[in-house]
Amino acid sequence: MNEMEIMRFDKILVIQLRQMGDILLCTPALKALRTKFPGAQIAFLVDSSFEPLLKYNPDLNLVLTRNPTELLEPFRTINRIRQFAPDLVIDYLANPRTALLTLFSGAMTTLSYANKRRAFLYKIKAPSSGGYVAEEKLSLLKPLGVESKDLDLVFNYPASAGAKARERLASLGITERDFLVALDLFHKRPARQWPVPNFIELADRLAEKFDAKVLIICLPQNRHLAEQAMAQARRKHQLASDLDLFELAALIGHARLFLGNDAGTKHIAVSQKTPSFTLPGPSGPQWTPDSPLHQTMAVELDCRPCSFHQCPDPEHPCQNRLSPEAVFQKLSRFIEQTIRKPPA
Repeated sequence: MNEMEIMRFDKILVIQLRQMGDILLCTPALKALRTKFPGAQIAFLVDSSFEPLLKYNPDLNLVLTRNPTELLEPFRTINRIRQFAPDLVIDYLANPRTALLTLFSGAMTTLSYANKRRAFLYKIKAPSSGGYVAEEKLSLLKPLGVESKDLDLVFNYPASAGAKARERLASLGITERDFLVALDLFHKRPARQWPVPNFIELADRLAEKFDAKVLIICLPQNRHLAEQAMAQARRKHQLASDLDLFELAALIGHARLFLGNDAGTKHIAVSQKTPSFTLPGPSGPQWTPDSPLHQTMAVELDCRPCSFHQCPDPEHPCQNRLSPEAVFQKLSRFIEQTIRKPPA
């Protein structure tokens, strides 16, 4: 493929149906695509629940959504894609569903990773490279002549969400002068869940040592569990569970520190330039940017990283061998040296 052929791309479709982190980690690639093809219409296909992540992305012309529960969903999704009529499809998943959508997209040029099982279905197969996942997603675009070193994640939200977040913080007695910590207690995958009592212990120590105001964020279905955990705390902490993605991003953006498991909320913190400290458990280092503002702590084991959703070891060593005392020592150094570093 030569440069003149590449420059004829008028409509580009990017596919990454889920999850929150994977979608946000595509946004540097979207910026690079927009720079390379400033006149192209760029669309992104995503599951409908994640549409807000991209709704205000400046590098997209259109967000196409897929509702997994919709009657005759595959046919309806294919119809939406055909109406957009892409001439280039970039499929980051290349699973059976997205390979089918790509195959029936009508695009003359299709692109995915060379190491995917269904790579033979795509016209261009590219190797992946890079440490951070955002780098790896950018590397897929190299055959198109697209390269960039800008790895900033993008998640924009409307002004109304920012106003709601400020009102909520004010109602909780939290001001801009406070050392606000946004704490995400839960992970849907048990293997990545650091024990909730350990997080509550960290919250108490942050309040005692740094006079932090800790705001626990969680899904509505986890509110009762969060309230039970908070009842065991030595200090009073606040809770927010009725958040949409826009207000969640705005609240995390107001925080001085994000603390939690290796979940999608961490990537929201990265997108809002909020320093983060996460306990990745079995997750590898590729999910955290190489930045002093984003730190992790994990037990070094021969079996990690792994992709298990449920740890096969009943002792769950990834998470249970990581004590609150050890974590708080490293977290305190991170806060003192990076977040609350005194002026030179």
